[in-house]
Formats: sequence, C-alpha cells, structure tokens
Amino acid sequence: MRDIEHWKTRSGVVKINLALAELPNFTADPGTNQQDHHTGSVEMAPSMEFIEQAFLDAREGRPAGGPFSDSVIPTTFDRTLAPEGTHIMSLFTQWVPADWATEPHTEELEAYADRLIDLYTELAPNFKSSITHRDIVGPYEMEQEYGLVGGNIFHGELSIEQLFHMRPAPGYADYRTPIDGLYNASSATHAGGGVCGIPGWQAARAALRDREAADRRTKAKQLLRRG
Repeated sequence: MRDIEHWKTRSGVVKINLALAELPNFTADPGTNQQDHHTGSVEMAPSMEFIEQAFLDAREGRPAGGPFSDSVIPTTFDRTLAPEGTHIMSLFTQWVPADWATEPHTEELEAYADRLIDLYTELAPNFKSSITHRDIVGPYEMEQEYGLVGGNIFHGELSIEQLFHMRPAPGYADYRTPIDGLYNASSATHAGGGVCGIPGWQAARAALRDREAADRRTKAKQLLRRG
C-alpha cells in the first residue's frame, strides 16, 4: 500500500491531433504525394540542446518555448481514418509544467500548439495552411476526460525507481495483486508504459495459469476424498 500511495504520475505531455488537407511538403524532400518519409515518425527534435531546453522550460514552470514532438501520420497506412485526399497527423509533444493537470490552461495550450506548428512549417512551408481542424489534449483533459491520473499517458512516470520489476511495486511485477483474482494489466505494470498490449497479455496469462493451478488443486482434493 505504501508503494502504491507513493506512485508518481506527473506528466508534461500534450497530445495534438491535426486534420490535414494535404501531406506536408518538406523542403528536404519535396512533394505532397505520399512518399516513404511520410510513413515514419516526423520528429521535431533538431538537437539535444533543443530537447533539453523544452524540459527545462517546463521544470521552471512554463510551457516549452520550442516543444519537442514525436509525430506520425496514420492515414498513410489506413485510408479509412479520413476522407479521401485528406490526412490525420498525431503529435505526442513535450513539455508543459506537471501542475497543468489541475487546470485546463486552454489559451496557453493554444499558443503552445501554434509554436509547434510554426516549427514544422519552417520545414514544410505548406504545413500550417494545410491544417483544417485541430484538437489539443493537455494534462488536465487527459485526467478529466480519459481518467489518466496526473495526465500521465503511461499510467505512471518512467523513472528509474518505477521501471521493470518495480512496476508497479517491488514484488508485484507478476501482474498479481494482494487481492485474489485481481490482476494489474495496464501500462503501470512491467513492459509499460507505452501502448503495446504486452501488460494485458501477460496479465491474462497469469490469470489463466492461476486458474489452471486452482483446477488442479480442486481435482487433487476430489481424488483424495474419493480415496
């Protein structure tokens, strides 16, 4: 109980979803027709100093002046996600102060998104004008609308003391809880965070093994009574 009570779920992540009228036309590799570079990650991380400054901004209590972003365009693989000729871009961005999980900070998030869009537009001049709709999900919305405590999409910080066999607590990385029949199966468990499905798969395996063991014990008791 003490370990779980001290579980840290701070977050400085902002999720931005964009609807695009066309694919980004990058000056480094021109063209709005789908190309290989549109199907991978589109990073806004020009240098280690850039990423570090984004973190330092948030740690000092302000949103990143130049946000880091790990982005993908899923419609390059699944055309059913948007009308023909249009695309969706999903941006995982960082950082804003962790205490933004307590209030919406709507106007500041809009300005934050504007800065990131301007950064991408420096690399793809058509980017800003191609955006037809946008959805900005900050830490507050992540907690209030999606139930992610602290706005943490990993269900818990990925810090040294909360990784591997210590996720969610030492002695409980096998997905079992002190309550018989109750299992942990989220990104807060071993192999998390992230969205990979492994924790759920492993929790299901643990539950099935326990049920099989319980069945064997029941059969053994029945045989003993018959004997």
